[in-house]
Amino acid sequence: MAKAKGRRARKWWWLAAGLMLAGAGLLANRPKGPAEDPKDKVKLAKAETADVQVRVTEVGSVEPQVKVDVKSVLSGKVVELLVREGDRVAKGQVLARVEPDVNQARDLSQVKNAVHAAEITLNEARANNERNSGLLREGLLSDQAGLESETRFKSAKAAYDEAVEKYKIVEESGVPIALAEAGTVQRLNVTSPMDGVVIRRSVELGDTVTSGVSSFNAGTVLMTVADVGTMIIKAGINEVDIGKIRLSQPVKVSLDAYPKVRFAGNIKRIAPAARLEEKVKVFDVEITIDRQGAELRTGMTANVDVLGERRDKVLTIPVEGLFRKNDAEVVYVRKPEPAPAAASRGLLSSVFASGKKDLPAIKLDDKDKWKAQFEVREIETGLASFDRVEVVKGLKPGEEVAVEDPTRPRDKKDRE
Repeated sequence: MAKAKGRRARKWWWLAAGLMLAGAGLLANRPKGPAEDPKDKVKLAKAETADVQVRVTEVGSVEPQVKVDVKSVLSGKVVELLVREGDRVAKGQVLARVEPDVNQARDLSQVKNAVHAAEITLNEARANNERNSGLLREGLLSDQAGLESETRFKSAKAAYDEAVEKYKIVEESGVPIALAEAGTVQRLNVTSPMDGVVIRRSVELGDTVTSGVSSFNAGTVLMTVADVGTMIIKAGINEVDIGKIRLSQPVKVSLDAYPKVRFAGNIKRIAPAARLEEKVKVFDVEITIDRQGAELRTGMTANVDVLGERRDKVLTIPVEGLFRKNDAEVVYVRKPEPAPAAASRGLLSSVFASGKKDLPAIKLDDKDKWKAQFEVREIETGLASFDRVEVVKGLKPGEEVAVEDPTRPRDKKDRE
């Protein structure tokens, strides 16, 4: 009897050992579900300690702080060009001469002739009024006739003053109307409005230009004169980065033409309104340079690096691992994998409980497969740099987060 009981005990021990080995084999060789397929694995990154530096990088251009477009006050043809690009000029220096077109010449002639005609009429009215005044005093002219004579004189005086005023306006605009004589060609001197350098000449000899004082258009730009002694950097900052910059913030500038040369500067002006550039809203920013150098030339490409707040040795994750869900900042934290021993015990318990050799298949909808590997966790963030974001609360060092949305359906191209 005792021997039979011993044989039965050994039999159960051997059966238990066999079941354990079978369970381990089933666990090792069971087919992998979709969540474990290497093609379906989501990219991960660890929460780790690093430095966070707020930085805004943008591409701008070198521009003179002060520049003026030079235009002609008359429409016509360019007959003389006295300077070239790169020439230094003084205020009032003649840059070009323009010959007025037929309409402009006719208008000038009318202005000049109107003064002469008004002067003749005025002189005649004055003489008649003086003569009639004498006759009126002697009683040889009626009061009504004397009043009419005085009225004609006053009207002639007003017409003359109006003609002279128009003449002065034309003359003060730079048109040489006083020197125009019958049979000669009038030419307008286009002068420089400031001391500087001609950085651009937009016309050539014989080109037709339109007046810069026309009410129909802005006029033709003949040249651009600039003060090249004071250069600045102009850049357009994307609206998503405008909150990271402020006035007087330090800036580092480098040039594509001179990659080893560095310039220090600061933000002088931030435009109050955005403009649309290639379907993106940007704010124009002006940056002053601490040191003016010969390397700075108008139109050069400048690489702008704006340095903001910095925090050292804080817990961070890649910016790709931060998502927004229901107006909250969340991350997808990878769940810890169960230990092999615990998995074996769980499998063995399932076998004993079910009495079956095959494990029950756990099926999840495709949209919920990510829940087997990840949990959604709300976190609190701080500073954000170009590639990393500070985590203030919600994560521990070493925890792994998804750097791509695991809930998004992934096709074959995404997996590869």
